[in-house]
Amino acid sequence: MIRTSHILLLSCMMAGAAYGAPAKQARDASAPPAAIPAGPSLAQLKAMSTARLLRLGQAALKAKVDTVAFTTGLDALKIASARGDRVATRMLGKVMARHEVAVAATGPARIERKLRYEALRGASSSVLAVAGMYDRGDGVPVDTKKAAEWYLWAARVGNKRAMANVAYAYGVGRGVERNEEAALKWLQEVNPGRTRITLVEIGWALATGSEGPVDMPAALRFFERAAQISPNVAYQVAMDLERGTKGIQDREAAGHLIKFAAERGDSAAATHLANMLAGSDKLEDQRQAIQWYTLAAQDKENTAAGQGLSRLLALRPQSELVPLIVAGLQKAADAGNHEASIGLAQAYADGTGVEASPERAADLLQRAADAGIPEAKYRLGLMYKSGTGVSMDMNKAIELMSSAQESGFPLAAVALSSMLEPSATNAVTGPELLKPDEPGAK
Repeated sequence: MIRTSHILLLSCMMAGAAYGAPAKQARDASAPPAAIPAGPSLAQLKAMSTARLLRLGQAALKAKVDTVAFTTGLDALKIASARGDRVATRMLGKVMARHEVAVAATGPARIERKLRYEALRGASSSVLAVAGMYDRGDGVPVDTKKAAEWYLWAARVGNKRAMANVAYAYGVGRGVERNEEAALKWLQEVNPGRTRITLVEIGWALATGSEGPVDMPAALRFFERAAQISPNVAYQVAMDLERGTKGIQDREAAGHLIKFAAERGDSAAATHLANMLAGSDKLEDQRQAIQWYTLAAQDKENTAAGQGLSRLLALRPQSELVPLIVAGLQKAADAGNHEASIGLAQAYADGTGVEASPERAADLLQRAADAGIPEAKYRLGLMYKSGTGVSMDMNKAIELMSSAQESGFPLAAVALSSMLEPSATNAVTGPELLKPDEPGAK
C-alpha cells in the first residue's frame, strides 16, 4: 500500500540477457565482445526438477530486482508453485512481499488462491503478498478494502512491512477511514527509516490529493513527524513544494517547513532562511540572518553559510551587528568551517570588531590553506609577499599563489604574474630618467 514503483515482471522478460557486467573490452576496438552467459529460457526452466527450481528461487530472495537471477528465480518459483509445491508458493510470497512486484499475466488468480491457502496456514509473507495483489490489482480487481484487511492481518502477527502499509492506509484513508492517530500508532514498532519514508508518502498523498481530498495542514503534520527522525526531510519537501516539482506548489507551506527544519538544526534550511533575510534593510531581519548563518556555519561542510557570514562583515554592517557577526565567525571557525575562518581572518587583519592582529589573521589563513582552500592560499600569499603578520618570504608567497592559481582562484594568476614578472612601469618612473643623448630626451 506504500506508494512505491512496482515492477511488472513478465515471464522470461530477461531471457537471453546477461548475468553481471559485460567483460572488459580488449584494447583492439574491432575485437568481438566476450560471450555473455544468459539465463535459462522458460522451456529450460520447465524441464528442471522442482528441487533445482527452488534453488533458483532462493537466489531471487537476495538478488536485485533488475537482474537475470531475480527474474529467473521468480519464474522458477511460479513454475514450482504451479506443480503444487507449497515451499515454492511460500517462497514466492516472500519475494512478492519483499520487493512489492507484480507476478505478470500467467495465472495470477491461481497464484492468489495458493498464497491465500498458505496465508491461512500462518505464512505472514503470503498474507502480505495477497494484500499487495489486491492493492495493485495484480491479477485480481483492485480492492483497497480487501487490501487493508489483509495488511491488517499481517500487521497483527508482527510483520513490520505490513505495519507500514496499515499506517499508510489509515493516514490517507485507503480502504479504511482516515485516522491520523491510528496511523502513527502502527508506526511505533517500525524501524526509523521505513517510518520516515511512510510519513513522507502519507504527507505527499494528502498534499496532492492522490488518495482523496487535499489536506495540507494534515500533510504538514506528517512531514514534521518525518523531520523529527531526519530534519533534512522537511527541507527537501519544502523545496519540492516551493518549485512545484511534485505537481503542487505551495510557498506558504514550503516556508513553514523550511523554518521547522532550520529550528531543528538542518544547516541547508538555516542557510536558506539566512539568504532570504540578509538582503533586508530591516535591522531585525539582518540580526536573524546572522543567527541563521551562525547556526548553519557550524556545519563545517556548509561553505555557503561561512561565506554568508563573511560577506555580511565585508558589507560594513551597522556597528551593533558587528560583534554578532564576529562571534558567529568565531563559532564557525572553531567548528572547522574554513570559509568562516577566512572571514574571521579579515576581521583581525582590519581590526573589525576585534583588536587588529595580523598574526592571528595569518594563523587562521594558514589553517584554511592547509585544508586546501584556494582563497586562503591567495590571501596568505599576499601576506608573505608584504611581510604582514609573517616574515616576508617571496618563495613562500609564489608557492602559495601558484597553488591558488592551480585550484582555479581567479585573482591568483594576476598576483602571481606581478611576483614573477615585475611590470615595466616599475623600472621607469618618468621621462626625467632618460639620459640627454637618448632618443626622446630633451
